Amino acid sequence: FKNNYRQAMNDLPIDQATADRMVDEANAAFGMNMKMFNELEGNLIKAIGVLLFNTLTRKRSTGSTELATVAE
Repeated sequence: FKNNYRQAMNDLPIDQATADRMVDEANAAFGMNMKMFNELEGNLIKAIGVLLFNTLTRKRSTGSTELATVAE
């Protein structure tokens, strides 16, 4: 499949300027995807940190399996 695909791409009647624009566009899309995944990863790490912090610091009533509520 890869060889047939590569050959089909090589056989397309595309001039060098068009090929260069296609490569530029593919690189731009790849860069945007990298930025998006980096941002999502940062948000995921932050969310895990908040969850872990809250789990470690929440107050429990003595002998209770329920979370203690804070009086307002």
